[in-house]
Amino acid sequence: MSSGQSSASIGESIGKCIRCLDAQDAETPEELLGGDVVIKGTVLLSKKYVIDFSDLSSNFVDNALDLLGRKVTFQLVSVDLDPQTNAPKVSTKYQIKHWAVTDDIKPGDSVFAVDNYMYVVTFRVPHDFGEIGAFFIRNNHRNEFYLLSLTLENPDKSTVEFPCNSWVYNTSFYKNDRVFFSNKMYLPDATPAGLKALRSRELKELQGDGTGMRKEGERIYDYDVYNDLQLESARRPVLGGSTQFPYPRRCRTGRPRATYDPNSEATLSEAGVSTIYLPRDERFTRVKNSGFLASAIKSIAHFIVPAMTSYFDDTPNDFGSFDEIKALYNVGINLKGHLSGSDIKSKSKTPAENPFILLDTIFDADGADKSIMHFPSPEVIASDDKAWLLDEEFGRQTLAGMNPVAIQLMTEFPPTSSLDPKVYGPATALQKKHILPHIEGMTIPEALSKKRLYIIDHHDTYMIYLEKINSLDLGKCYAPRVIFFYTSKGQMMPIAIELSLPPPPGQSSAVRRVFTGPSGTGAIGGQKDYLWELAKLHASSVDFGVHELISHWLRTHAVMEPIVIATNRQLSAMHPIGALLYPVCKNTMNINSAARGNLINATGILENIVTPGMYCMEMTSVVYGASWRFDRQGLPQDLIARGMAVPDSTQPGGVKLVIEDYPFAKDGLDFWEAVHSWVSKCVNLAYASDEAVQQDVELQSWWNEIVNVGHADLKDAPWWPKADSRSSLVDILTTISWIAGPHHAAVNFGQYAYAGFTPNRPPITRRLIPEMNSVQYFELIANPERFMLSSAISETRAVIAMALFELLSTHSTDEEYQGQRLFSNWTSDPLLQSAFSEFSAAMKALEEKINARNTDPSLSNRSGKAQVPYTLLFPSSTPGLTGRGVPYSVSI
Repeated sequence: MSSGQSSASIGESIGKCIRCLDAQDAETPEELLGGDVVIKGTVLLSKKYVIDFSDLSSNFVDNALDLLGRKVTFQLVSVDLDPQTNAPKVSTKYQIKHWAVTDDIKPGDSVFAVDNYMYVVTFRVPHDFGEIGAFFIRNNHRNEFYLLSLTLENPDKSTVEFPCNSWVYNTSFYKNDRVFFSNKMYLPDATPAGLKALRSRELKELQGDGTGMRKEGERIYDYDVYNDLQLESARRPVLGGSTQFPYPRRCRTGRPRATYDPNSEATLSEAGVSTIYLPRDERFTRVKNSGFLASAIKSIAHFIVPAMTSYFDDTPNDFGSFDEIKALYNVGINLKGHLSGSDIKSKSKTPAENPFILLDTIFDADGADKSIMHFPSPEVIASDDKAWLLDEEFGRQTLAGMNPVAIQLMTEFPPTSSLDPKVYGPATALQKKHILPHIEGMTIPEALSKKRLYIIDHHDTYMIYLEKINSLDLGKCYAPRVIFFYTSKGQMMPIAIELSLPPPPGQSSAVRRVFTGPSGTGAIGGQKDYLWELAKLHASSVDFGVHELISHWLRTHAVMEPIVIATNRQLSAMHPIGALLYPVCKNTMNINSAARGNLINATGILENIVTPGMYCMEMTSVVYGASWRFDRQGLPQDLIARGMAVPDSTQPGGVKLVIEDYPFAKDGLDFWEAVHSWVSKCVNLAYASDEAVQQDVELQSWWNEIVNVGHADLKDAPWWPKADSRSSLVDILTTISWIAGPHHAAVNFGQYAYAGFTPNRPPITRRLIPEMNSVQYFELIANPERFMLSSAISETRAVIAMALFELLSTHSTDEEYQGQRLFSNWTSDPLLQSAFSEFSAAMKALEEKINARNTDPSLSNRSGKAQVPYTLLFPSSTPGLTGRGVPYSVSI
């Protein structure tokens, strides 16, 4: 089509083509003679205009090109080699004939989503063509489309399924034709001769050559360090590639170096691009799906944050009372007049371009212009709005809250430190007198031996950064330790809190204060001790920071990205382990990309709502280098390392819990057992022996790349397991599945339930605790509630945090939950299908167990006085803010 061709002539040509469609006869019986086999192909795809609302003209253009003869064509590939050419045996090309006049599938017509399109393509192959194992596709349209699947129906009604789930661009975009393989899986050395070269070629195309700037639409997966977080005006260290700041790798974009720093990557604007590069199949943007939620993060950063800042400009920056916070859940926030700007695209359906879409879909906006933002009441105050203040609820949340992976068994008292005593002085100020009144008449050795003393110890992690953190304008915090006693009633009670500051100038001993609990049960029902309440607030705030930075970002998002990259680079779509890991890797790179652009970057949201501020990511690097170990990321080994369980081969996960009423661990071990069983069946179906594992070149390349490239800064650590047997591979894969699925769900989807009411889990603390009889102390006594709120996060930052927590706690519409698959065509192996059915049944059984546990009155930690049943490891969920549901992957 020439550039000078008029719209009228195009329309006339289209009209002629449409009138010709009815004259295109189907193949006549005579054409089918001669020994050829007729195969019916059913193609399912989504067109660009359905997914990308900003390009509605693409459908008209592609329809026009199709009617003018530029078709989408298919070519089948046999599993056998062509004996004459010794190359893959291929069919002739067949095309989608009626692209322009086929309607989208309506909900009543198919189980598939509305706006997908179904086409029928009739193929003919010689009778000796052999089994079909792949197909080539050529898109001669201008625009890409999303190919979901091709199903072939043979004359005997048997089918061959091709799950595709990939964007297909114009054929000129690719060096070679796009190829898709059937759902029949092969280890590399068992690959049929006709597919071997294609298998190798496809992996090489996904790997790229490590050079050049990546372009939108490419599918290349490669590695780089985190050198893209800083700005010229806000410098941050490069994370990864050094002993000082080790880090897991992220996806390489190939953007040029920044002009101001040869070690850092240029910003998007400096590089002349609008989005962070992702391999194309990692980005998908239907409304309320995972891509939509990733886009919504950008919307919060670019629209909601400025609007909130403007909204609160004319009001005091502190909440006056707890009731003032609670009013936000009832009244909402009217952002009318605060959301404006030339960069808002009012007709866009993408949150990153139009914040009103975000307000309407996620925050249930009211008003004619959808500008009134609503927040649901967080679960921690929904049933009892004062229970969160109780000491027993403070302790219960260590076992069933949003960070249930920090508590440890105490094995010695007083606690020790790894920090240099020449710099920081004695390790602790905690003494026997601080805890003896609270341990039911036991001696300390007796309480230790009976495993009744526990600790959350963030002292060393924070102490080395406190001087820097407290020099910022953002907030003020301590290096805390909290000592807990597990009572005869089965309650995890905080009994002493040590809060430490670095040594003053010229001194060599840290400043330490110890606060002990009141005689009653906390701020309700007993003697009120406001210094104790402030100590809890500070300890909770630091634990919140550790949760966001370590338990959540580092231990799931960051460590999974190189695993996702290696899986795509080294395991073919035909590989049985690749098929196992496919849902485990889904959407992770998309959400991580959004985080690098808007959450964890310099001056991003996280630096503005967590007390460590500009040191947030640097601290995660230090923790990664000092204490992250792959062999302790699986739940059983994590529990053993923290002293919360002991080995016991008769129990789920091979361990026995020290505290049976530990909801996260109890549900988690059942979950681990089910995933381990499912993975074991997959591995044993794929490999006949340990030698087969060792000889699998793709698998060995995959694991080698994860260790030596993806986690290169820790590659020499002695604790990395070897993928040299079926059992070791099962442990590796179960650990990966645990990190991406249950662990992430446990620390992610409860964020709004517990931190949506910010006094319960303050993201920031702004004032240190006053000394007795100081002016600030009397200010505290005069109005404790106001003082506590002035010590915590400001109004503006709190609402921004609430918006983020609600978004991050929301399940997307395309979530794949454990025990479920969105599409049934992921494998053709009946034994694997049977094993998956057993896994699905195990998930259903776990749901019944969780429901029973949550209604058992003897298990007081399951709901507590706040009446928040522990459902974060309940496998299934509906979309939205549910507080339950365990996806396979780190998807939000």
